Amino acid sequence: MPEGTAYHPPTTSTEWETPDWFFDRLHEEFGFQLDACASERNTKCDVHISEEKNCLTSEWEGFKRAWFGKLFTAWMNPPWGRGVGKFVQRAYEQSKNHDIVVACLLPSSTDTKWWRDWVWKASEVRFVTSRLHFVCEDGRTGPCPTGACVVVFCPWSSGPPSFSLISGKED
Repeated sequence: MPEGTAYHPPTTSTEWETPDWFFDRLHEEFGFQLDACASERNTKCDVHISEEKNCLTSEWEGFKRAWFGKLFTAWMNPPWGRGVGKFVQRAYEQSKNHDIVVACLLPSSTDTKWWRDWVWKASEVRFVTSRLHFVCEDGRTGPCPTGACVVVFCPWSSGPPSFSLISGKED
C-alpha cells in the first residue's frame, strides 16, 4: 500500500451517510423537507423517518407540515443491502399516493429486478460520474464500491425516466 494511504477495513454496516456537499447540491435544487431513511446522527433534514418509525410501513404524508402550497419533497438514501428494492418501491408508491417528489441516492444496479420494476417508472435518473465517498458511523470515509445514481420520482410521471449525469466530485 502506498505510504500515506489510509486503510479502512470493510464493514458490514449499511448505514453510510451521504456526503454533506453532495446532499447540499441537491437540496439547493429540491428544497427537501423530509429525510425518509435517517437516524438522529445522520439526518439531512429537520424532519426524518427513523428506523424505528420505519419508512417502509409509515405513511410519509404524516410527516408533512404546512408548506403553504409548496411541493413536498423527500430525500432518501436507503441501506444499500439486498433489500434496497423494497425502499425504491416505497419511494415510488409514496410519491404517487401523497404527491411527494422523492429523490433517492441508489446504487446503479441496472441489472436488477428492482431497477426494471421501479426505476423505469421514475421521472429522471442522474448517474454520478465518479465514486462518492460516504461517511461511516465512526466518521471514517471511503469510496463507494459501486457506481451511484440519483433517481427522482415525481407524482405526475410514471416513466420512462430521462437520463443525465451529475458530478460526484466536490467543487
